[in-house]
Amino acid sequence: MGAAAAVALGVGLAAGIPAATASAAPAQCTPQGRAAAVAQAAPAIAGVLARHPDLATELAHVRTVPKDQRRTEIRAFRKTHREEFKELRQARMPIRDHHRECHPKR
Repeated sequence: MGAAAAVALGVGLAAGIPAATASAAPAQCTPQGRAAAVAQAAPAIAGVLARHPDLATELAHVRTVPKDQRRTEIRAFRKTHREEFKELRQARMPIRDHHRECHPKR
């Protein structure tokens, strides 16, 4: 351990500031970390789509619409299906959390 690190550690301990622990794991901002987030969310997303076949049909339909019309299409559907979109949003949380941690807004 270098002298500067030893001093910093000593100051932190003397001030009552806990040293960093391994339990505070940073986000895995790697392709493997993203794949893990997707794998974690996939069963929940599949469950939402199975419970709401109209949502699954709409999402499949939106993929066939030209890109410039997709946002309008999905907003119109979302206005009448708020609970389904709320469930889908909750199911996607691991993916959203990974994205938020690895791609912070500047």
